[in-house]
Amino acid sequence: MTAKFQNQIIGLMRFSYPSKGGFVKSDDDPEVLETRLYDPARLERRFQLFERLTMPSLLAQSDTDFAMIFLIGRSLPDVWRDRLHDAIAPLAGARVVALTSLPHYLAVRRAFAMAEQDSATHVTGFRLDDDDALDRDHIARMRQTVAALLPVAGMDAPLVTGSNRGFFLERKPGGNTIFEVVEKTPIGLGLAMTTPKGVQENIFRRNHRFCGQYYNTYTDANMPAFIRTVHSDNDSDPHASGKIEKCSWEDAAPLIEAHFPFTAESLQTV
Repeated sequence: MTAKFQNQIIGLMRFSYPSKGGFVKSDDDPEVLETRLYDPARLERRFQLFERLTMPSLLAQSDTDFAMIFLIGRSLPDVWRDRLHDAIAPLAGARVVALTSLPHYLAVRRAFAMAEQDSATHVTGFRLDDDDALDRDHIARMRQTVAALLPVAGMDAPLVTGSNRGFFLERKPGGNTIFEVVEKTPIGLGLAMTTPKGVQENIFRRNHRFCGQYYNTYTDANMPAFIRTVHSDNDSDPHASGKIEKCSWEDAAPLIEAHFPFTAESLQTV
């Protein structure tokens, strides 16, 4: 690794952003899409998970040297915009980017570009949804993995890194259940792409399941690295591509508490 190498890590979260495309359950009519995304009951459910699961996992990162972009629509009602600003205020590097409704990939490209630093030689951009969580060392491990692999893969070629092992948390009225998963294809949660700064390609360019077809891709199958929630508001079908095993809360508790800022008991009612 050269002495001048400076890798800037930027996370991007689409927070109910009404993009043109980018949704599985989508509608070509922007007014219909905004009505669905901005439904107060839906947003209240999203904020419950965001405030109790996603933000605590970001605030608990052992490596705090990262930017986090929250992409919203300019049409997001003020009451929800204010609540978002309040929720992310404790996170250093947090920034809200408000855009009009644009084609999905154009919007995320603009959002990433707005966060790039002049001093960076490379940018590692990762994706995260507003109802999921990362383990405490996710950013630190991402940084170390990229530094180790980029000289081998090529300093100018896109490098995709991520994690295959984690938990699916299924929300149910009668009590939440948990599954341990080991994916065989990359999961989008926390998945990252490293490129030289100024390259417009980023981790949203391809379906995350197919990254290995287009890029040098490394995924860690050992570390419990994510918690993905499964609920009625999921846009995509939340299924594992590989091994999935239901486990008891008692069995899951030691791993959860060792790697995440949660107790198993707290996740049973999140």
